[in-house]
Amino acid sequence: MPEQIIEPGTLAARGDRVRLSVRMPWYRALPLSSVADVRWMVDGAQVPRDSITWTVDGRSHRLDDLPARHDLWWYVLDSAELEGDLPALDDRAEHRVSVTLSLYIPYITTDLGVLRIEEKDAKTMPLTVTRKGRSA
Repeated sequence: MPEQIIEPGTLAARGDRVRLSVRMPWYRALPLSSVADVRWMVDGAQVPRDSITWTVDGRSHRLDDLPARHDLWWYVLDSAELEGDLPALDDRAEHRVSVTLSLYIPYITTDLGVLRIEEKDAKTMPLTVTRKGRSA
């Protein structure tokens, strides 16, 4: 399932922010507190972690706020939208996007504690630029 993390064709920019839709690389719903980390790159440039927001079910959260969100869930059929500061990109038609998601699986424990998985995906896709709510 890691090859399905990044939803094709969802890379978009508006102003100085970039967005991308991602899917869960697990087979059961997880509380948002299970999101341990997100690393996101576009054309080899890191989207700054402290700028990333996580939106699911119409609610946006900073990554650092997710560990306390045991009350909100990411469901298997729902996409999460990442948004962050847009790294400097050139004018190429296609951009290489990579995402690494680290998730805790709270109902699986090992001798080392709660299971933590790390899954990666990368895709090449166009960047849709929007201005004032319209595609350009």
